[in-house]
Amino acid sequence: MTDLAVPATAEARRPMMGGEVAVHATGDVRRAQLSAVLDRMEAWASRLTRHDPASELMRCNAAPSSRVRVGPTLTAVLDWARAAEGLSDGLVDVAMLDARLAAEAGVESPPPLSASRRWSLDRGPRASTVRREPGVRFDLDGVAKGWLADRALAITPGRSALVDADGDIALRLDAGDAWGLGVADPRDDDELLAVLQFRGGEAPGRFGVATSGTSVHRWAHPSGDTHHLIDPRTWRPAATDLIQATVVAASAREAEVLAKTAVIAGTARAMALLDRPGVLGALLLTERGELHAAHGMVRWLA
Repeated sequence: MTDLAVPATAEARRPMMGGEVAVHATGDVRRAQLSAVLDRMEAWASRLTRHDPASELMRCNAAPSSRVRVGPTLTAVLDWARAAEGLSDGLVDVAMLDARLAAEAGVESPPPLSASRRWSLDRGPRASTVRREPGVRFDLDGVAKGWLADRALAITPGRSALVDADGDIALRLDAGDAWGLGVADPRDDDELLAVLQFRGGEAPGRFGVATSGTSVHRWAHPSGDTHHLIDPRTWRPAATDLIQATVVAASAREAEVLAKTAVIAGTARAMALLDRPGVLGALLLTERGELHAAHGMVRWLA
């Protein structure tokens, strides 16, 4: 996702989560205030990453016990992960780290013997307890990025604001402001697939925009290429006719989950899955080069 018409009077950027995170805002806002938002995001992300053995997530994954105490940030994201599972009809499952690592290595990863609900969360006022079957390890990935974008937008000052959490975007627009976002074409790094235009109405509006696809995080192996979108029904990279899906929703976390769901599901099922309240538009690119603007997406196309 690319910022185009950005009416920002202040912005701050920082490498984070394997990419770059940016915060923009209009109105009487100083860059230092946005840097403070990035500080908070970095603190949250440090607890949720799988790339640091010392993160709270990885300490939970490495714990030998079937019951692990976790703090409020990890609790909140795991809580959202369970909701995301329901929102996606089970196609988004964060308890598949081993399948993701197998895809990266190009080896087989046998699915678990039991059903997908292999873990639960007992919530407490200051800490919660994760209950899980032996071997369950979490990979929060995009689920965490969407959550981070929404959480950061809630504390971002200014009249209008945009938080770009490495491609998962949370946007707040006041009346009179507009924001343009370019959707990258996965077939050509120098081209845009579409340009989305958002305008503030009579009252501040909030949007989430996210893109997911099989063209990023790909690995070439002698047995064939793999990608990072794992189908929980097979524990293998999804066999799908969609290269990419962009979803506009009421929040970044919903947009991220539904874009990923669409790609895993494939075109035919994605159309039905995305026909629900909260979805404000979808742009689907098939492997045959067909581009579908669905569920109200036309209103956002510039």
